[in-house]
Amino acid sequence: MINNDAIRLLDYSLNQFPDLLENNAFAVNSAVYTFLKEEFRKGDVRSNLLFQWSFSSFYGMGIVPSEAKAAFFSKMESLRGSSDRLDPRTVTEELQPAMGKNNFSFVTKMLNLLSDTEYPIYDKYVGVVFQKPFTLEETRLDHQNSVYRDIVDTYRSLESHPVIEAFRSRHGCSGMGYMKVLDSIFWKLGKDMDANHEMFPWE
Repeated sequence: MINNDAIRLLDYSLNQFPDLLENNAFAVNSAVYTFLKEEFRKGDVRSNLLFQWSFSSFYGMGIVPSEAKAAFFSKMESLRGSSDRLDPRTVTEELQPAMGKNNFSFVTKMLNLLSDTEYPIYDKYVGVVFQKPFTLEETRLDHQNSVYRDIVDTYRSLESHPVIEAFRSRHGCSGMGYMKVLDSIFWKLGKDMDANHEMFPWE
C-alpha cells in the first residue's frame, strides 16, 4: 500500500528546505555506496575482506559475530545474478539459524545492493517515516515485512520524481538506483524526525 504521508513528507521537506540535498551526509553515503557496488561487481564477496569490512561498517554490522557474517556474505554471493524475485522475509528466515536472530534490516540492505531498482532498505529511521500500528496477530517479522511492502509500493510510485535526478546530479552518483536514492532521503528525514521526537511536521 502506498504511504501517502511519506510522499507528503518528501514534498513538504523539499518545499520547506530547498537546500535539503546539500547535506554532506548524502555525499559521504553516496560515495561509500558507490564503492560497495563497484567492489561487489569485482567478484566473489566471500573472499573480499575489504568489501565485507566496508559493508559491515557502513551498515552497522559491527556487533554481528564473525560466523554469522560469514553466513551472511555467503548468502549474498549465492543470490548474485538471481533471476527470481527475492523475498526478504524468506531470506531472513533462511539466515536465522546461522545468524541467531531476526536480521530483516540487514537482509534488505543485502538485497538492495544486489538491485537498487528492485529492493528498498528497511531500517530504524526509514521505519519512522513508514510507521504503522501492529495488528494483534502480527509477529515482529510479519510487521517488518508489511512495512517493507508499503515502502516498495511507495517508492515505485515515486520512480519518476524529479528529486531522484537532482540527487544523482548533486552527488555524482548517476548509477545509483532510484530506490537507493529514495532510501537515502527518507533515512535522513526519519532520522531528523526521531531526533526531534516528532511525528509528521504538520501534525
